[in-house]
Amino acid sequence: MSQENTNETEWEVWMDDLIIIEDTLQKENIPFYQYSEFKEAKLISENVYQATFKTSQKTVALKCIGLNDKFTLDNLINEIKRYRKLENHDNILKYYGITKQENTNNYMIILEYVNNGSLRQHLKTNFQKLDWNAKLNMAKQIADVLKFLHSNNIIHGKLNSENILIHNGVIKFNVFGLTKIMPESLKFLRNIFGPIQYIDPRYLEILNTIGKNKSSDIFSLGIILWEISSGTLPFETESLSNVDLLNNIIKRKREMVIPGTLPEYQEIYTDCWKHNGNSRPDISLVVKNLSKIIISDAGFENPQSQIHIQNDELKVHSNHPTVNKSAGFEVFINDLFEHFIDIFKKQFTESQPIMMKNYIKKREKNPVKVLYEMISYPSHSWFTSMIGFFYMNGIGTITDNQMAVKFCSIAANEIIHVSTNSPSLMKLHNTNKEIGTMILAEMYLEGIGVEKDEKKAFQIFSKLDNRGSFISALTEVADCYMDGLGVEKNQEKAFKLYLKSAEKGIPIGQSNVGWCYINGIGTSINKAKGFVWNMKSALAGNIDAIHDVGHCYSNGIYVDKNYQTGFRWCLKAAEKGALDVQCYLGNCYERGLGIDVDQVKAFEWYKKAAESNDNDYDSQYEFGECFHEGRGTKKDIIKAIYWLNKAAENGHINAHYQLMGIENDIDYYNFY
Repeated sequence: MSQENTNETEWEVWMDDLIIIEDTLQKENIPFYQYSEFKEAKLISENVYQATFKTSQKTVALKCIGLNDKFTLDNLINEIKRYRKLENHDNILKYYGITKQENTNNYMIILEYVNNGSLRQHLKTNFQKLDWNAKLNMAKQIADVLKFLHSNNIIHGKLNSENILIHNGVIKFNVFGLTKIMPESLKFLRNIFGPIQYIDPRYLEILNTIGKNKSSDIFSLGIILWEISSGTLPFETESLSNVDLLNNIIKRKREMVIPGTLPEYQEIYTDCWKHNGNSRPDISLVVKNLSKIIISDAGFENPQSQIHIQNDELKVHSNHPTVNKSAGFEVFINDLFEHFIDIFKKQFTESQPIMMKNYIKKREKNPVKVLYEMISYPSHSWFTSMIGFFYMNGIGTITDNQMAVKFCSIAANEIIHVSTNSPSLMKLHNTNKEIGTMILAEMYLEGIGVEKDEKKAFQIFSKLDNRGSFISALTEVADCYMDGLGVEKNQEKAFKLYLKSAEKGIPIGQSNVGWCYINGIGTSINKAKGFVWNMKSALAGNIDAIHDVGHCYSNGIYVDKNYQTGFRWCLKAAEKGALDVQCYLGNCYERGLGIDVDQVKAFEWYKKAAESNDNDYDSQYEFGECFHEGRGTKKDIIKAIYWLNKAAENGHINAHYQLMGIENDIDYYNFY
């Protein structure tokens, strides 16, 4: 048979199948649309497209459903029938029919399109605008639709803030597929941990030996209600891996109550997330208790909205900083502010948030509570620059650039009303003012929270430098000349300014001088001088320079190769907060580079690296291989697949092939 005849036969078979399918759907009163009836189809998530009906111009969502031996056309039709019984609820996505992608076996369910994204996205974008009436309204809608599902004996099983949608401010659920659990293969095993903050700890405890039930949904609802009160993803600030978080949740770890939460609301969600499923309320009681909450005219506001800033010029009349809520807090906040000053003097902008988070974490403080206590502190104006830094970098809160600008403006424009006979207080005031001004200039430079204005940023940096900035705005002025930001580009002048700051002992300037000499930027190449300046910066505490020195020794760059010395410098960088050296340290312990072989320590460093950076596919791969091969830890195929899958999703080729090998070795078809 010729190729032409073969193609004609395949086309005829495909057309015959399509006619049979359309007849079947017509008998079941299921609307079927040709794929050609849609336009502007574009992928908006893993298996969902946004498209527009050509005739009505109505925007819809097309959800792909692949048919196979396990899930047939009959299964799909039955699923649609069940769904149609649910869609009369206002908070469930409307169903319009079915279509089929041309030349594929992929059917597409046509559903109502939502324009506000997920609940998680909505909270992240709009949390500062939400009062308790708005929060309570969302909570009631979510509880009400869950009550509707449970009354129809449907368990959601995967309830979290990413799969709750919002359309024109109204909560929407996509429940297609919940009425019948479809068979899944290894892909589910790879994603078993998913957003585990929302998963019933009893299910995690005895993974897959019990099924999820209505009580499991109640636990998930409790976590979502907390998320509505906080605006943040549960445990987002703790930098824990999903695997460790799983163990902590099983051990009854829960998020802290956000200050300012309605007491009745708090009681509802804490009852929902009780460890013992039998102690949790049923959904009818949750709905009833939420309906009882009435907010008075005075009401409760978001604790972050209780910040009152005096007059339009953002000038604060400060209390004496020794007037405080507790001596313990005063000691901690003073130490934190000293650390904050130190990193501004010594570290590049990219490293500063990491070092602040690590400092808080090492002292076992909750950053959410730290921020709230700083804001409510009677004398918070003494460290308003640090509060602005928290908002800008999402420490203890969602990133809020407007609040960052507000607090840094307070710092930059603050009027002090204390005795000038106190040098220490004047130094504290001037430091806070200078850092706040520096952060504002950086925000103008990048267009963060304000309209981008490179010229204004350059002028601010220059004015600070002319005043004799102790943090040294000189390096920022040099950066502007180096890249032509707000001023004409002049690399030779930038180098001279870097050198001037380096000779004053500024670690950032020393590191930049080293970089200029090594790469011949603004000066002639002199790698020996470059290494010397990098060493000076490293000895002064700049973690990027410390890492660079370790890299040079480990690879014999500019100096004789010495694994032992390289290892010591890299270890020092990692201990100070450098993230990109952690995987290398794991490699050193695994292979014995500059240190004795120690698979347990290798495992620990791979773990730190994988958990610290969602995009570090090398560490994710190595961490997954530790679980796969039992290197430095017990073999654990589920954890191995989880981490190898993360590495593969980030583009690690070996991780992809390793997963294929594991999949071939596992006879796994129905995890549920």
